[in-house]
Amino acid sequence: MDSAAAISELSTATGAAGHLEAATVGMGKDGLAEVGRFAIRLAAFERSVLPVAERRLDPGQTEPVREGVQQLTTVLHWLDRYLTGDVRAANWPGDDLSHDVEAAVTSYAELEGQLISELAETLDDADMTKLIRSYHEATQVAPTRPHPKLNYDGALGRLKFRAAGLIDDVRDGTESRPAGTMVGEDAAQSLRKLDTDAAGADGAGEPAAKNTHSDS
Repeated sequence: MDSAAAISELSTATGAAGHLEAATVGMGKDGLAEVGRFAIRLAAFERSVLPVAERRLDPGQTEPVREGVQQLTTVLHWLDRYLTGDVRAANWPGDDLSHDVEAAVTSYAELEGQLISELAETLDDADMTKLIRSYHEATQVAPTRPHPKLNYDGALGRLKFRAAGLIDDVRDGTESRPAGTMVGEDAAQSLRKLDTDAAGADGAGEPAAKNTHSDS
């Protein structure tokens, strides 16, 4: 799989800057949905993709992305507060939340895209397909809200990832937040496509059945 296809499958940030910037100027529940979608994908990326990258690439290639995930999660956390009317949003330490959201997403998207491209060069098609499947499966159980004080690497990170996902799912149910359902449906569709592609590849590799009928 080439890097463009890998970026298409694994990118968390494609098209997000405009949606999140718009969220700061009155998108209400739609804005919360965008924040949730991005938070889910960032958490899943941190849980499934970054560990693979850290095993295969140099720290200089991966550390900026991990730092970018943390910084962007923090911005999303403040944006979530703003959209829910939390008075603490007035304490945002930056100059302008809308501008800071756009800048954070743009910076992170560049780092993430470069990382995926570099990682794709180290993986064969089977390993890349396995990674893409792992990412989509992670989005189905990921936390649906930004949690800047949590990280999801290692064995402890796995527990925090699942626990935060379960708690957020309950909170989403009481507050009618749709992000988890929306991303879950997208993930299910992507996983079905992977299954279909795999079945097609297996079928193409099977020898043709012999013709047992006589020509006479």
